[in-house]
Amino acid sequence: MTSPPPMQPAAVPINERDRLAALRRFELLDTPPEAAFDQITRLAAKVLDAPIALISLIDENRQWFKSRIGLDARETPREFAFCAHALSSDGLFVVNDASLDARFAANPLVTGDPNIRFYAGAPLRTADGLALGTLCVIDRKARPSLSPVEEESLRDLSAMVMAHIEARRAVGYLHPLTALSNRFRFLKDIDAFLADAARLEDSGQPVPRAAIVVVDAAASHQYAELTRVLGQVSADAFEVDAARRIGENLPARAKLYHLSAARFACVLPDGEGADLEGTLGRLAATLRQPFLFQNVPFAASGGIGCTRCPGDGDGAGSVELLRAATSAAHQSLQEQKPWCRYDAVQDRASQRAFQVLRGLTDAFTARDQLSVLYQPKIDLRTNACVGAEALLRWTHPVLGPISPGEFVPLAERTALVRPLTEWVTTAVLSQVALWHGRGLRLPISINISMLDLASATFASRVAAMLDRHGVEAGWIDFEVTESALMMDRAEAGRQLDQLRHLGIEVEIDDFGTGQSALSYLKDIPATVVKIDQRFIRSLASERSDQIMVRSTIDLAHDLGYQVVAEGIETVAVYDWLRDHGCDIGQGYLMARPLTAPAFEGWLAAGGYSPVAREPA
Repeated sequence: MTSPPPMQPAAVPINERDRLAALRRFELLDTPPEAAFDQITRLAAKVLDAPIALISLIDENRQWFKSRIGLDARETPREFAFCAHALSSDGLFVVNDASLDARFAANPLVTGDPNIRFYAGAPLRTADGLALGTLCVIDRKARPSLSPVEEESLRDLSAMVMAHIEARRAVGYLHPLTALSNRFRFLKDIDAFLADAARLEDSGQPVPRAAIVVVDAAASHQYAELTRVLGQVSADAFEVDAARRIGENLPARAKLYHLSAARFACVLPDGEGADLEGTLGRLAATLRQPFLFQNVPFAASGGIGCTRCPGDGDGAGSVELLRAATSAAHQSLQEQKPWCRYDAVQDRASQRAFQVLRGLTDAFTARDQLSVLYQPKIDLRTNACVGAEALLRWTHPVLGPISPGEFVPLAERTALVRPLTEWVTTAVLSQVALWHGRGLRLPISINISMLDLASATFASRVAAMLDRHGVEAGWIDFEVTESALMMDRAEAGRQLDQLRHLGIEVEIDDFGTGQSALSYLKDIPATVVKIDQRFIRSLASERSDQIMVRSTIDLAHDLGYQVVAEGIETVAVYDWLRDHGCDIGQGYLMARPLTAPAFEGWLAAGGYSPVAREPA
């Protein structure tokens, strides 16, 4: 039996960029179910006698279902989507038997669940002809073409969906709290401004310039904390007061918009004689004044950003200009400046950060991106290898090698830190189990994040992973930074106590770089202190580093801790540490981070030899 021909991807519409922009303007993606849409899909399934009916929106790399009847999946890859083929169809798109259609016979949605055979979809088109997706019906058995009555019903139902989408947007131009125009209206007004500017430029007339300003009245975490501590009523009152303050400091005819929680925007003149900087300064000053709710003061750290319109970015539309101004507001907040203009260099860094985070999600399932290297740990008294530290490495398919110093802090700001830690832990446990089966029995250290320790289930998840891989707790240990411990000592202490109860050793990594005093050592359930490499590299020549390191070694030993020094690169530093009682060291002098096979080879060759030449 011959295999089906390879799947044929749908052609990308020529107006794809505009289509995606329109899709985002309607703000339907990743939103909760809505009864009106579900009623239409139920009606479509009933009228067309189909077990599956969907309102499918075609995003850049996926199809996402705003409403679905008879299907559990919330989304599928765009490359598998029948609906992606319907985007370019002038009328209905019908497939009578997908198993016999060369375009779809090899499609996983045909060969596997939900076993699609029949498909009929009507595009959801905006007033200007852009297809957002489809209303479609699906059957698991082949069917003849729709009757004229059925075709008319599907078109009518599709029109009902689109009418509801348009109405949903039309009635949503005001923010319900402040009655200011909202984000939808803001984008529409900017688009109108840009269209007028283009018309004037084409006719040779002077083009008006403006500054798009985004005002974050409070950082997102501050607004969340205000809501948590004082309640939503106080948060609402804060937004109303912020709107009043901002409005009072704008030019007479400037329009204020309420984009989202604690975020506002306006369009200010940016021509000759316009006091743009003065206005921005006044806005910053008014936001610095504490907000009072029931005599409780709340001081927020706001951010203000602006971008030129037109000007910043060739051909930039409203969505891109809003993003640029928001990026500048974020820079203002991060750098604690009253306000910031859009900075293309800073923006590229932000876009790279986004690209890195988006790529990290894909890296978890890729086979050739993430890897673990192992750097040996050496007993400074015997020169023997007594373990290794697992070090994560990532090679991005486009950006190339990315340092953990770049992507780990980014992951810690998002929900990606948990899957990242679990990926590393799983990889290390698999390798440790393999090594123990071969008789190689050295403890391996795994780095964990402060956000891991903030989770009340972290230790229990670790215990489950140990059982799953058949690894004993004593075969690994965890390294956690001192600053992580001090961020939430109570929860961190509970999790570390549970890890110690399991039998897992705990090391305090980068000791000496956090905000805690050395006396906090007595409160931390750890067994090892690891001195940060910045104190080690110049140890042989810097008297101040010698004093700090010697004091740390003595105090740690007095409290019953072992001491590890990282970043050893010269024999002189190695000898100094050994002579002053440091227990364990690691660094390029002894070995660089090695792949698992290279680590095995390094051990087989005898490991570290003190008489070996220093690394270049």
